[in-house]
Amino acid sequence: MTGLESIINQIAGDAQQEASGILAEAKGKAEKAAQEAKEEAKRQADAILQKGEQDAKEIRERAESAAELSKRNQMLSFKQGLIQEAIEGARVALESAPDKEYFDTLLQLYKRFAQKGQGELQLNKKDLARLPDDFLGRMKKAVPEADMHISQAPADIESGFLLVYGGMDINCTFRAVFEDAADELRDAAGRLLFPVA
Repeated sequence: MTGLESIINQIAGDAQQEASGILAEAKGKAEKAAQEAKEEAKRQADAILQKGEQDAKEIRERAESAAELSKRNQMLSFKQGLIQEAIEGARVALESAPDKEYFDTLLQLYKRFAQKGQGELQLNKKDLARLPDDFLGRMKKAVPEADMHISQAPADIESGFLLVYGGMDINCTFRAVFEDAADELRDAAGRLLFPVA
Protein backbone atom coordinates (compact mmCIF):
# COMPACT_ATOMS: atom_id res chain seq x y z
CA MET A 1 0.00 0.00 0.00
CA THR A 2 1.32 3.29 -1.02
CA GLY A 3 1.32 6.42 1.01
CA LEU A 4 -1.50 7.81 -1.07
CA GLU A 5 -3.66 4.77 -0.54
CA SER A 6 -2.95 4.93 3.15
CA ILE A 7 -4.05 8.60 3.30
CA ILE A 8 -7.18 7.83 1.25
CA ASN A 9 -7.99 4.94 3.57
CA GLN A 10 -7.41 7.17 6.58
CA ILE A 11 -9.67 9.88 5.13
CA ALA A 12 -12.31 7.27 4.20
CA GLY A 13 -12.13 5.77 7.71
CA ASP A 14 -12.41 9.21 9.35
CA ALA A 15 -15.29 10.10 7.04
CA GLN A 16 -16.99 6.79 7.84
CA GLN A 17 -16.51 7.40 11.53
CA GLU A 18 -17.77 10.98 11.28
CA ALA A 19 -20.75 9.85 9.16
CA SER A 20 -21.55 7.15 11.72
CA GLY A 21 -21.39 9.76 14.51
CA ILE A 22 -23.61 12.19 12.57
CA LEU A 23 -25.98 9.35 11.78
CA ALA A 24 -26.11 8.23 15.43
CA GLU A 25 -26.66 11.82 16.58
CA ALA A 26 -29.42 12.32 13.95
CA LYS A 27 -31.01 9.03 14.96
CA GLY A 28 -30.94 10.11 18.63
CA LYS A 29 -32.45 13.49 17.76
CA ALA A 30 -35.10 11.81 15.60
CA GLU A 31 -36.00 9.38 18.42
CA LYS A 32 -36.12 12.26 20.92
CA ALA A 33 -38.30 14.35 18.54
CA ALA A 34 -40.55 11.34 17.96
CA GLN A 35 -40.88 10.78 21.73
CA GLU A 36 -41.61 14.49 22.31
CA ALA A 37 -44.18 14.46 19.48
CA LYS A 38 -45.77 11.33 20.96
CA GLU A 39 -45.94 12.97 24.41
CA GLU A 40 -47.34 16.21 22.90
CA ALA A 41 -49.93 14.22 20.93
CA LYS A 42 -50.93 12.41 24.17
CA ARG A 43 -51.21 15.75 26.03
CA GLN A 44 -53.35 17.18 23.22
CA ALA A 45 -55.49 14.02 23.08
CA ASP A 46 -55.98 14.16 26.88
CA ALA A 47 -56.89 17.87 26.68
CA ILE A 48 -59.35 17.20 23.83
CA LEU A 49 -60.84 14.27 25.75
CA GLN A 50 -61.13 16.35 28.93
CA LYS A 51 -62.74 19.24 27.01
CA GLY A 52 -65.08 16.78 25.30
CA GLU A 53 -66.11 15.31 28.66
CA GLN A 54 -66.66 18.82 30.08
CA ASP A 55 -68.68 19.85 27.00
CA ALA A 56 -70.75 16.67 27.25
CA LYS A 57 -71.37 17.32 30.96
CA GLU A 58 -72.49 20.90 30.22
CA ILE A 59 -74.75 19.70 27.38
CA ARG A 60 -76.30 17.09 29.72
CA GLU A 61 -76.82 19.73 32.43
CA ARG A 62 -78.41 22.16 29.95
CA ALA A 63 -80.64 19.39 28.58
CA GLU A 64 -81.70 18.37 32.10
CA SER A 65 -82.36 22.01 33.00
CA ALA A 66 -84.38 22.57 29.81
CA ALA A 67 -86.36 19.37 30.45
CA GLU A 68 -87.08 20.47 34.03
CA LEU A 69 -88.14 23.93 32.86
CA SER A 70 -90.39 22.39 30.21
CA LYS A 71 -91.91 20.08 32.82
CA ARG A 72 -92.55 23.01 35.20
CA ASN A 73 -94.07 25.07 32.37
CA GLN A 74 -96.36 22.20 31.37
CA MET A 75 -97.42 21.71 34.99
CA LEU A 76 -98.04 25.44 35.39
CA SER A 77 -100.08 25.53 32.19
CA PHE A 78 -102.08 22.52 33.36
CA LYS A 79 -102.73 24.10 36.76
CA GLN A 80 -103.72 27.42 35.17
CA GLY A 81 -106.14 25.53 32.92
CA LEU A 82 -107.72 23.79 35.91
CA ILE A 83 -107.96 27.07 37.81
CA GLN A 84 -109.60 28.79 34.82
CA GLU A 85 -112.06 25.89 34.48
CA ALA A 86 -112.91 26.14 38.19
CA ILE A 87 -113.50 29.92 37.91
CA GLU A 88 -115.60 29.53 34.77
CA GLY A 89 -117.54 26.72 36.47
CA ALA A 90 -118.25 28.98 39.44
CA ARG A 91 -119.52 31.75 37.15
CA VAL A 92 -121.76 29.34 35.21
CA ALA A 93 -123.04 27.90 38.50
CA LEU A 94 -124.01 31.40 39.66
CA GLU A 95 -125.75 32.14 36.37
CA SER A 96 -127.75 28.92 36.50
CA ALA A 97 -128.54 29.02 40.24
CA PRO A 98 -132.16 28.68 41.37
CA ASP A 99 -134.08 31.99 41.37
CA LYS A 100 -133.83 32.67 45.12
CA GLU A 101 -130.08 32.03 45.24
CA TYR A 102 -129.53 33.97 42.01
CA PHE A 103 -131.37 37.08 43.21
CA ASP A 104 -129.75 36.84 46.66
CA THR A 105 -126.40 37.02 44.81
CA LEU A 106 -127.64 40.02 42.80
CA LEU A 107 -128.64 41.76 46.03
CA GLN A 108 -125.13 41.18 47.45
CA LEU A 109 -123.64 42.70 44.30
CA TYR A 110 -126.06 45.61 44.57
CA LYS A 111 -125.01 46.28 48.19
CA ARG A 112 -121.40 46.32 47.06
CA PHE A 113 -121.72 48.59 44.03
CA ALA A 114 -124.78 50.82 44.60
CA GLN A 115 -124.08 54.50 45.19
CA LYS A 116 -125.98 57.48 46.58
CA GLY A 117 -128.38 59.25 44.30
CA GLN A 118 -130.86 58.45 41.60
CA GLY A 119 -130.16 55.58 39.29
CA GLU A 120 -131.53 52.68 37.36
CA LEU A 121 -130.86 48.95 37.65
CA GLN A 122 -131.03 47.12 34.31
CA LEU A 123 -131.54 43.36 33.99
CA ASN A 124 -131.65 41.02 31.01
CA LYS A 125 -134.96 39.78 29.59
CA LYS A 126 -134.84 36.40 31.41
CA ASP A 127 -134.17 38.02 34.80
CA LEU A 128 -136.90 40.64 34.30
CA ALA A 129 -139.39 37.82 33.71
CA ARG A 130 -138.47 35.99 36.92
CA LEU A 131 -137.82 39.05 39.11
CA PRO A 132 -139.16 38.50 42.66
CA ASP A 133 -141.93 40.92 43.64
CA ASP A 134 -140.07 42.08 46.76
CA PHE A 135 -136.68 42.66 45.07
CA LEU A 136 -137.01 46.45 44.74
CA GLY A 137 -138.00 46.68 48.43
CA ARG A 138 -135.00 44.56 49.39
CA MET A 139 -132.76 46.86 47.32
CA LYS A 140 -134.10 49.97 49.08
CA LYS A 141 -133.65 48.34 52.48
CA ALA A 142 -130.10 47.14 51.63
CA VAL A 143 -128.87 50.58 50.43
CA PRO A 144 -131.31 53.27 51.66
CA GLU A 145 -129.23 56.20 50.34
CA ALA A 146 -129.56 54.93 46.75
CA ASP A 147 -132.73 56.05 44.97
CA MET A 148 -132.98 53.27 42.41
CA HIS A 149 -135.69 51.95 40.14
CA ILE A 150 -135.66 48.83 37.98
CA SER A 151 -135.82 49.46 34.24
CA GLN A 152 -138.52 47.54 32.40
CA ALA A 153 -136.44 47.62 29.20
CA PRO A 154 -134.18 44.54 29.04
CA ALA A 155 -130.43 45.05 28.86
CA ASP A 156 -128.27 43.09 26.43
CA ILE A 157 -126.29 41.20 29.10
CA GLU A 158 -125.88 37.53 30.02
CA SER A 159 -126.40 37.78 33.76
CA GLY A 160 -126.11 40.18 36.67
CA PHE A 161 -127.10 43.79 36.07
CA LEU A 162 -126.03 47.26 35.07
CA LEU A 163 -126.29 50.26 37.38
CA VAL A 164 -126.87 53.49 35.44
CA TYR A 165 -126.34 56.85 37.12
CA GLY A 166 -126.88 59.61 34.59
CA GLY A 167 -123.94 59.23 32.22
CA MET A 168 -122.10 56.63 34.31
CA ASP A 169 -122.66 52.88 34.01
CA ILE A 170 -121.39 50.34 36.52
CA ASN A 171 -121.12 46.90 34.95
CA CYS A 172 -122.19 44.32 37.53
CA THR A 173 -122.56 41.40 35.16
CA PHE A 174 -121.09 38.17 36.50
CA ARG A 175 -118.56 38.11 33.66
CA ALA A 176 -117.38 41.68 34.48
CA VAL A 177 -117.24 40.99 38.22
CA PHE A 178 -115.24 37.80 37.62
CA GLU A 179 -112.87 39.61 35.21
CA ASP A 180 -112.31 42.44 37.72
CA ALA A 181 -111.50 39.93 40.44
CA ALA A 182 -109.55 37.57 38.13
CA ASP A 183 -106.27 37.68 40.04
CA GLU A 184 -107.93 37.16 43.42
CA LEU A 185 -110.11 34.38 42.03
CA ARG A 186 -107.10 32.63 40.44
CA ASP A 187 -105.21 32.83 43.73
CA ALA A 188 -108.16 31.51 45.73
CA ALA A 189 -108.87 28.73 43.24
CA GLY A 190 -105.18 27.83 43.18
CA ARG A 191 -105.08 27.55 46.96
CA LEU A 192 -108.16 25.33 46.94
CA LEU A 193 -107.05 23.12 44.06
CA PHE A 194 -103.35 22.95 44.92
CA PRO A 195 -102.82 23.49 48.66
CA VAL A 196 -99.22 23.95 49.75
CA ALA A 197 -98.19 21.21 52.15
